[in-house]
Amino acid sequence: MNGYKKLDTSSEWVERTLADMTLDQKIGQLLHPCIQSSASEEERVEMLAGIEPGGLFLFAGHRKELQEMSTWFQGHSSVPLVISADLENGPGKVIEDATSFPALMSLGATDDEELAFEMGRAAALEGRSCGIHWSFGPVVDISANPLNPGTNTRGFGDDPDLIVRLSKATISGMQENRLCATVKHFPGSGFDDRDAHICNTINPLHMDQWFALSGRPFQEAIDWGVWSVMIGHISLPAWDSGDHAHMQFSPPATLSRRIVTDLLRERMGFKGVIITDALDMGGVTSFGLFEEIIPGVIEAGCDMILFSSLKRDFEILKQSIENGRLTEARIEESVRRILSLKEALGLHEDRSVLPLAEEVSEQFENTSRLIAEKALTLVVDRKNVLPLKLDKGVRVLSYHIRGDPEINVNTFDDLLRERGVDVTHFNEQDIGKLPKADELLEYDVVLVSAVFEPSWGTSRIRPAGNYMRDVWSLITSHHPRLVFVSYGSPYLNYEMPHLPLVINAYSPDLNTQKAVIRLLTGEIEATGTSPVNLESPYLFKSLEGLRYPLRGSTRHE
Repeated sequence: MNGYKKLDTSSEWVERTLADMTLDQKIGQLLHPCIQSSASEEERVEMLAGIEPGGLFLFAGHRKELQEMSTWFQGHSSVPLVISADLENGPGKVIEDATSFPALMSLGATDDEELAFEMGRAAALEGRSCGIHWSFGPVVDISANPLNPGTNTRGFGDDPDLIVRLSKATISGMQENRLCATVKHFPGSGFDDRDAHICNTINPLHMDQWFALSGRPFQEAIDWGVWSVMIGHISLPAWDSGDHAHMQFSPPATLSRRIVTDLLRERMGFKGVIITDALDMGGVTSFGLFEEIIPGVIEAGCDMILFSSLKRDFEILKQSIENGRLTEARIEESVRRILSLKEALGLHEDRSVLPLAEEVSEQFENTSRLIAEKALTLVVDRKNVLPLKLDKGVRVLSYHIRGDPEINVNTFDDLLRERGVDVTHFNEQDIGKLPKADELLEYDVVLVSAVFEPSWGTSRIRPAGNYMRDVWSLITSHHPRLVFVSYGSPYLNYEMPHLPLVINAYSPDLNTQKAVIRLLTGEIEATGTSPVNLESPYLFKSLEGLRYPLRGSTRHE
């Protein structure tokens, strides 16, 4: 059983607060804008535009910046704000001087519910110490398609049983410590090979499959008492095919009343707060102008609009009420749920930042280290070269390939140098500059570090580019100690299936880099189990081949 209460939409505080609100204040509760943690006071005032939003999304910053930002906005709101951030895998990617945790897929590789709970608890306590009350996580999407650029290591894996176990533990860690958890992205990403920042993606499952696969983690989370669900710009043609014959033009869930209200609210019984994914994404903006989209998501059944443009969206919603498209009663339905969430979080009594004990941060650092070490998965070691000697005088060619140079494991080379290793560094930008095959033998170890993880709006999850010619040359050199480590997507061995030694580390965080060195040198063993089927890329192939009808032929064999 979980240890947190259900939202009460008719409590005394909710009733009293709602009764005191003007229509303008009610409309504002549905809006959830975003702001950079470094924004000046002038930029904050300009963003508010005289409107009181219901919440606020904070981008990454240092602890003191986030504390000051959240305190300032709370002081400029008559009703407590619920402040959110992407605390999907602990606090470190948002609070830059907090504990950094490995990716959710690392947790999947450990299959350890206690560690999942602790990651959720860390997000809660570190987040609340900065005035953050709402985590847009955990991700419960199934990593079904190896080429999906949005899920991959952001999720736990491809097994619904695993996702259910670990997500429930994470939710408990968050909500038992007064941080609202959010399961996303309903009705389930991970099947398409495209990015919802560019277009609406498609969940292609039939409904019997959907309830058993994509729908199951959401249903289990709802039954467990999760307080929030995020709606993705994802079409589910089997449930709502729209008015067009082609599945691409079936509406994204954010605009579908059949999906949000009929399926999520009524069929699945969700009573909590529903928030859209960011409403500036191509997956929804492709379907019309904001004058249509903004009231459309409320008509569908969503409660809050993420990344609102306050002045614009407020005016659109107010006009929609005036022209009869929306009613004040419909707005109040959402306001009740939003206020009940704020009450469950204790914001009706105290909206200040909560203190964090130093020893608690030390506990979280230990948890992060344990996840990193227990996640490491040895995919293959054909020549049995582990453990390696990596100490003074050993020469290592360290070649890094990255999807985004800003997301890297450059520190890994420094960690090797601290052990006395002579490291020569190259990366994907050094095209054609690597040593030739005979020159590679001057190095004791050739180590390839790959970092390809979900990166919004890029559709980039697999290595591709001219630098792959250099990767090819390294593989065909047949160096006796060629090591490949993936600090992101677990499917890269599919791209290079003849590598002799492959380790999946899942995450580029510092604790994972340290764990990899300890694995390579034999200080720890690889105990992680792959949370995804590494054979899945081959499941998309058919030994029978694709059958296209011949031009002019009427035969269908």
